[in-house]
Amino acid sequence: MYRLSTDVGGTFTDGILLDEDTGAIKVSKVSSTPKNPAIGTIQCMERFEIPLSEVSFLVHGTTVVINALIEGKGAKTALITTKGFRDVLEIGRSNRTEMYDALYKKPRPLVPRYLRLEVRERIGSDSKVLIPLEIGDLVQIIEQMRKKKVESIAVCLINAYANPKHEQEIGRLLDERYPEATVSLSHNITRRYYEYERTSTTVQNAYVMPVVHKYVRCLEEELMKRRFQSVLQIMQSNGGIMKSAVAREMPISMVESGPVAGAIGGAQLASMIGYNNVITYDMGGTTAKTSIIREGLPETADQYLVERRPILLPVVDIREIGAGGGSIAWIDEAGALHVGPQSAGAEPGPACYMQGGLEPTVTDADLQLGILDPDYFLGGEKDISPELARKSMEKVARYFDISVDEAALGIIKIVNNNMSGLLQSMTVKRGYDPRDFAMVAFGGAGPTHAVAIAKELNIPVVIVPPFPGVFSAWGMLMADLRHDFSQTYIKLMSDVDTERINRIFSDLERRVKELFEHENMRDENIGMTYQMGLRYYGQEHTLTVSAPSKLRDADKGMLEKSFDKLHLKVYGHNAPEELKEIVSFKVIGIGKVRKPVLQTIGPGGKTPASESKLGKRKVYLGNGRYQEFSIYQRNKLRAKNSIPGPVIIEEPTSTTVVEQHQICSVDQYGNLIITLDEERR
Repeated sequence: MYRLSTDVGGTFTDGILLDEDTGAIKVSKVSSTPKNPAIGTIQCMERFEIPLSEVSFLVHGTTVVINALIEGKGAKTALITTKGFRDVLEIGRSNRTEMYDALYKKPRPLVPRYLRLEVRERIGSDSKVLIPLEIGDLVQIIEQMRKKKVESIAVCLINAYANPKHEQEIGRLLDERYPEATVSLSHNITRRYYEYERTSTTVQNAYVMPVVHKYVRCLEEELMKRRFQSVLQIMQSNGGIMKSAVAREMPISMVESGPVAGAIGGAQLASMIGYNNVITYDMGGTTAKTSIIREGLPETADQYLVERRPILLPVVDIREIGAGGGSIAWIDEAGALHVGPQSAGAEPGPACYMQGGLEPTVTDADLQLGILDPDYFLGGEKDISPELARKSMEKVARYFDISVDEAALGIIKIVNNNMSGLLQSMTVKRGYDPRDFAMVAFGGAGPTHAVAIAKELNIPVVIVPPFPGVFSAWGMLMADLRHDFSQTYIKLMSDVDTERINRIFSDLERRVKELFEHENMRDENIGMTYQMGLRYYGQEHTLTVSAPSKLRDADKGMLEKSFDKLHLKVYGHNAPEELKEIVSFKVIGIGKVRKPVLQTIGPGGKTPASESKLGKRKVYLGNGRYQEFSIYQRNKLRAKNSIPGPVIIEEPTSTTVVEQHQICSVDQYGNLIITLDEERR
């Protein structure tokens, strides 16, 4: 039997096939099909030439949710909310993401005002019903929505996080009287307060739900035609996976589905080879993404922004910019050269793809400089044209009155600088020293640019895993089933009894177990983590501390001490004598799945075998200077091989660059470990 994962990106769709009996891995990479991503996914699977009836485990990551949100191509959505709160979605918060942008505009609400509909009801923050739900209002609202041909409905009532009774009543009535529309109830998505963020999250979930229903249905139908008999799993933004049936109801949890898998894979790989603190660097065809792994765990956030709209759900903390192989170089009105965020994508792609693209891209620049081999792109499966790459560079060269090579080098320097800034924002600006981290570089273009960025930030080691161009797909095979449930409950620690705390944890645990039962997860494979959000009385924001599953009275003092200690670590001060306030409870359920074991490769000597060397190639370094790089074929390298730079290591899914004064060694698992020279850093 086999385990299979597929990752749909903006330019390519990647696949990993693992033979459960032998541990052997095969990879597949095809161009994405933006008009119908499911087609590219099936094409990717068909490359493996195995019957899908022999696949026991299938994980899928997709950009369909984030694309629908960014491009504004979701469903016609209505919002039902408490009377007086229809404009919460538009008012938002007074803070702005670009403080000094004089032309800043708030994001446009995904639901126009005429579809933000109010119902008379009111529940207090203490969960008591203050005004009963007026069913007559709801009947009229349903008729309005039917006339407006609403496809999806978000229901978000004030204080529903404390008591979902009215939302549940609305949900039942919508199921009876408007079954043709999909429905998102806020209490099923998040039970945290923050009214704007909760409303925004519910609306975005509703907005993409019909899109995801159609996408998943189409994919599952294609799988069934090919006799796939197992369950389709979907990658989540929180670093776990879930059944496709759960994903249909919570599509917003898929927003960073593919990129997060790379972070999970990076964390797992780094821990296996002895690196606990790493920066993951994923450069694909459209974007570059980075995350921080500390003590073997990816850093997470409780809130995320897509197009400046908040999503109040846990997510692996990933930052990304429009800097990929397909990123387009352009000149602004002031005559300055920029790279990205616009991308040539899969269609038409970079100019060198010979698919009609005319604009210069990062891939064209790498080809022009001599970094890429035109005869070995995607292992020789895809023809690319050096002539068209050069032609696309000529407009930049003419504008600045420089050579085509200098134009290409300028593009690469700009994109590398953009990515260095991205990594700085995740490390230096958070108080981390990049010298304390290794970098795990992957994605089709990641290993090509990694050492230049690492050198800029003084990162001492770069790790390039096997099959880096499809590494996010590998990360999906390393992910467990995961479900997070939170509950806002604001009370002074001194005023709440442990019985009440245990009831809240028990309810959250029950909800997690219900999903695992639906996913046929055995109890012995389920692990639970319990957390509480605490703050000093009078503060706004909280810090999260771990809690036992069953709290005793004596544990309250332990939790307060843990909070004081954490506050001192994060902010440099604490106030142990101040009252502590509970704000939220959280239960994280992990359903363990069997993971692939890293396969070792055969040992070799310090010097690589002669058949691994393909020759030499000149690479342009600037100021009219070229340097010869030795070219090696990665699949011919063996453990313990050590290669001094300048070197280019080629493989079907990526190209790794090792500069002069750097050493590339191969470990027992086939990872490339690139050490930067201490004196040069």
